[in-house]
Amino acid sequence: MVKTLAKYFAQVEGNEGYVPVEILFANADIYVVSVDGQEYTVDYTESSQGLHSFIINNVSYGVEINKNGYIFDVQRADDHFRVEILDEMKKFMKDRVTKGLQGRQVIDTQMPGLIVKILVEKGQEVSVGTPLMIMEAMKMENEIKSSKAGIVQDIFVKEGATVGTGDKLVIVDDIFSEEQANK
Repeated sequence: MVKTLAKYFAQVEGNEGYVPVEILFANADIYVVSVDGQEYTVDYTESSQGLHSFIINNVSYGVEINKNGYIFDVQRADDHFRVEILDEMKKFMKDRVTKGLQGRQVIDTQMPGLIVKILVEKGQEVSVGTPLMIMEAMKMENEIKSSKAGIVQDIFVKEGATVGTGDKLVIVDDIFSEEQANK
């Protein structure tokens, strides 16, 4: 049985759920990595210009990676992926918070950008993960999604607005029936 050296959870933006990623072996620039149970041999090097070279199962990939906290923007030719990578403790804490989302949730910006399109209206019912708006940041369009199921209570921006880090975008609140509201 192979001992896991490190365990992470990765989620590619637009995909549901996290995929387990385990580092099973590491020696110099050679790694054996398990992604969702599938093993890969990876030869990894980083150049001084911020480019990263991966040889995965004898196929070469050159990518540019920009890190912002736990979010990695990966650019390869015309392909772009935004990936969130969490260790076991951060994943546990995030699950604890997101599974318990109750009450009013203020959704704000994580980086400066431009609001390209608003996809919902005040009073609209949304589910967890419903796209609320599209924001352009760092020359990429990003979907801002609802972190909970509920009703859009307020929208603080308009299409074409420039926003800064931490600016309020939307409030999503719980869905209450008339009976519950009158109790």
